[in-house]
Amino acid sequence: MIEKSKIKPKRSDREETKNKEVAFKQWEIKDLLFAALGISVVLGGSILLTPNFPIVLGSIIKLIQEIKGEKVPNAKIKRTIQALEKKEIIYIEERDGTAYVHLKAWNQQILQYSLRKKKWDGKWFMVLFDVPEIQRNKRDYLRRLLRKIGFYQYQKSVYLFPYECEDEIKLIKKIVESAKYMKYIIADRIEDEKQAKIFFQLS
Repeated sequence: MIEKSKIKPKRSDREETKNKEVAFKQWEIKDLLFAALGISVVLGGSILLTPNFPIVLGSIIKLIQEIKGEKVPNAKIKRTIQALEKKEIIYIEERDGTAYVHLKAWNQQILQYSLRKKKWDGKWFMVLFDVPEIQRNKRDYLRRLLRKIGFYQYQKSVYLFPYECEDEIKLIKKIVESAKYMKYIIADRIEDEKQAKIFFQLS
């Protein structure tokens, strides 16, 4: 006979849900929210849409659940949205009984998540820039931004990406005001591509 003291009581569904909610940190939900916003903008047609392009709040919440692959409490998502609204990154609009999220300004993480991975077709998408020394701060910012959103530094001012990213580059030109210094090139073959393929985990 098994002693009653050794039988662990089964936790209620409410207790399990509560424990799962605790597991989600605010920064994690914020990252999921940025991912959902970036993907939503691209699915909306083009990342070059104006930053205040409205996105239905319900679709963002649904997309967050799909990205995470498990239930993320709606209340926590809404609290994170309210926090971003206070920081003036987004704002919420109620219209005809539906809540819409508007981007007030582009964000590096949103831009990063818009660069969706696809099946690699063997082409390389290159960004070249030649910013004058007098604008060194702009040049250094460009390098940091390209690395931050996932580009590979092929040479000092040459960066690679394995998937089409022309819209994102056009947006970067606007953000950094560097259109006349940046060039976008599509290459079928490059020298020494082995390290780039390792960087992007390409077969």
